[in-house]
Amino acid sequence: MGKKVLFSGYYGFDNSGDDAILHAIVADIRACDPTVQLNVLSYDPPRTRRLYGVNATQRFHYKSVKKALMGTDLLISGGGSLLQDETSSRSLYYYLGVMALAKRMGKKIYVYANGVGPIHKSLNRRLTARILNKVDYITLRDADSAKVLEEIGVKVPPVEVTADPVYGIEGISREAARAILREERIDPDKQFLAIAVRQWKKAPALASKIAYVADRAHEELGLEILFTPLHYPEDKHFAEGIKAKMVHKDHCHVLSGNYGVEEMEGIIGLCDLLIGMRLHALIYAVTSKTPAVGIVYDPKVKAQLESLSIDADIQAEGMDEKKLLNAVVAMYRRRNEERVRLEAQHRVLLEKSRRNVKHVFDLLQS
Repeated sequence: MGKKVLFSGYYGFDNSGDDAILHAIVADIRACDPTVQLNVLSYDPPRTRRLYGVNATQRFHYKSVKKALMGTDLLISGGGSLLQDETSSRSLYYYLGVMALAKRMGKKIYVYANGVGPIHKSLNRRLTARILNKVDYITLRDADSAKVLEEIGVKVPPVEVTADPVYGIEGISREAARAILREERIDPDKQFLAIAVRQWKKAPALASKIAYVADRAHEELGLEILFTPLHYPEDKHFAEGIKAKMVHKDHCHVLSGNYGVEEMEGIIGLCDLLIGMRLHALIYAVTSKTPAVGIVYDPKVKAQLESLSIDADIQAEGMDEKKLLNAVVAMYRRRNEERVRLEAQHRVLLEKSRRNVKHVFDLLQS
């Protein structure tokens, strides 16, 4: 029987970014050793089993979680932005609690390609440091996360800055992506501005401002607008609300399907440009060599943009829509040079992301 690995993360919630992380880690482990048995703590175990061919356990059933931990050789926490209290403290306590339980059982713990922070509350900072100082290895997807760990006092385990595992995923072919657009009754021969945004409570005017930019991008650049929802169906509903505010509705399209990781990456790869607010939309843009303009709503997005040498000064909160439009126009005009730059950037990030999986086997064998 192979070694057993248990995953703890934001899995089973129909979020393309977190699904992409799980998909990438599972693929990387199986490429190295297909005999490793994988189990995932998931909000929707049947769907997780079906999509990834893994075992899956209900993440909110304590006895089941405890049983899964008892039967594993290694707990992987992540990837993703699990350790933060920006959205709530409850999720932070959940992930720390799973790690604390694993440690009480004498299990090895690997914090895998996490984006850490912000952690605002002093109690939360102390709890996070206390638990993380007991884990076996930590990899991080950006340098800002390393600074957070240093500030809160994480000193014991080895810490390495690598890259998000999703940089290793290859999207579907251009022809397969074109076929999806045809099924959605969208002409794939048009030029597209992809938009991957989310509703954000601190930016109540965001929908109107994105509608303005989309209309102007069509008028000035002749681009069709293609909304690519990454968190289904919330992002789809938000995109439909933006479309309703636009003047050029006939030139705006909202993907209606709930597409997988490779499909969404392939669709973004057909586009001339992306406006990305969702972190993994930006990562899909890099892997598909699609020039991108970012909107920052969270430090994780800012950190990722800075690591990609993409301007990170357009904030969702109080956003200047004319500044965003100018950035879109400027990026469109230099899109060919940017594709070349992204190709070189992707090679570097891919090599960094591949370092993550090495530590899984180091820990299993030690």
